[in-house]
Amino acid sequence: MFERWSHNRWVRNRYTRKLAQWARRILSLLSGRSQGVAHVPFVGSAPTMPGWLQEELSRMAAIEPELLPGGVSVDHYAFYSVPMDGRPGRAYSTLADDVGGHPYTHVLLIPWLKQGGADRGILYHAKAIAESSPDARILVLSTENSASPWAERLPPQARHVDFAQHVAGLDFGHQVAVMVRLLVQLQAPLIHLINSRVGWEAVLRHGLALKQHSRLVASLFCDDYDLRMNPVGYARDYLRYCYPSLSAVICDNSRYPRIWSRELGVPASVFKVVPFPYDGETPQVPVTPLSENDADRVLWAGRLDRQKRPDVLAAIAAEMPHVHFDVFGSPVMSGAAQQDLGSLRSLANVTLHGEFQRLEAVASGAHFAYLHTTAWEGTPTILFDVAAARLPICAPAVGGIADFIAVEDLVESPSDIDAFVSRLEELRKSPELRHAVVGRQVESLAANRSWEGFTARLAELGMLARMPG
Repeated sequence: MFERWSHNRWVRNRYTRKLAQWARRILSLLSGRSQGVAHVPFVGSAPTMPGWLQEELSRMAAIEPELLPGGVSVDHYAFYSVPMDGRPGRAYSTLADDVGGHPYTHVLLIPWLKQGGADRGILYHAKAIAESSPDARILVLSTENSASPWAERLPPQARHVDFAQHVAGLDFGHQVAVMVRLLVQLQAPLIHLINSRVGWEAVLRHGLALKQHSRLVASLFCDDYDLRMNPVGYARDYLRYCYPSLSAVICDNSRYPRIWSRELGVPASVFKVVPFPYDGETPQVPVTPLSENDADRVLWAGRLDRQKRPDVLAAIAAEMPHVHFDVFGSPVMSGAAQQDLGSLRSLANVTLHGEFQRLEAVASGAHFAYLHTTAWEGTPTILFDVAAARLPICAPAVGGIADFIAVEDLVESPSDIDAFVSRLEELRKSPELRHAVVGRQVESLAANRSWEGFTARLAELGMLARMPG
């Protein structure tokens, strides 16, 4: 309180200021705190203050006494050395060596490359760019400190560089600075941001500089949600501030652009819907379902985390003790524990098989349905695999799922246990219904998820390499 009072605007002349200064010193001594300027010893031989500067300081003190208060000599002023941190520069140097001196047509900023729907999308974009021109050169920068086992799936024209490894040990602000310097120097015609926080922060802080020589494009798929089901994620953190620097925001579904435009005030024209393709072989029509007539098992496959609602899966299985549930996938992060995986393990009609590599390898004729439980989604690409495997899908009408599966084949609410059970019973009892559902799924796969349609949409948006001539 005294500190604020002693600095009030009425403290104007030199004598009052001097009195206030001494009072503050006495108060700090009584309270055990030192308000003075700490003298930082100089390592080595500190330069002394030149005589001419000492003389000038003494003259100036006659005008402003606080420069040399009573009893204080010029030693009051310690030598100050400008702090220098060379680590960002060294990180940039090694990063630049790894990136190489070749010009790149595209830069993809990603968190990592591992099993997941968004990661499949990254590979789709890289493949489409590589196929568009033999002159395309793609730099893929992974910015999170995690392994990227799927990097080996990138096309030969793509170079993967572990950005996170080069900047390990730097604080987040310095990581962003290194990224911005690299992108400014590269001047790639197109920079595509896909789920990289370092990338989003670079656009937030230096979007104007980055877009001088590069088109900036971002991909967003859906919101995440916290424990109170409040929307969180890159769109919520960055989109309303960054969209003026972006030439487009690509989304794999039609629902979330409407949500973000309405709730964040981002113009609808910024968003471009580019449905992900199916990269396998689509079954020929007419289609014969994979399920046998007397099939009595349900297949579930995916990440066991909070988003995928293992609690809902357990509740459905508990309501259907006469049906066996084959569950493939491993717990991801800590969210799965919070949804009580123990209840799944305790059910006699549930088998937890662990990780899987390909959906086609775990689907069988004994399964009468594929169950997809989830609280929110973009467009889960695993549903394309299920449709191609000729299994009927039982899923909620959330996110981009309704873009792929007919609404009449979906459960309205992701938490409606009774509705899931009812739908699964209908599929179990009716081979005819399974046949009709599988037919509609394959038709949607062929009509809306072709590779040609995907690349044509990217070409329309100027996302591919320019063809020679």
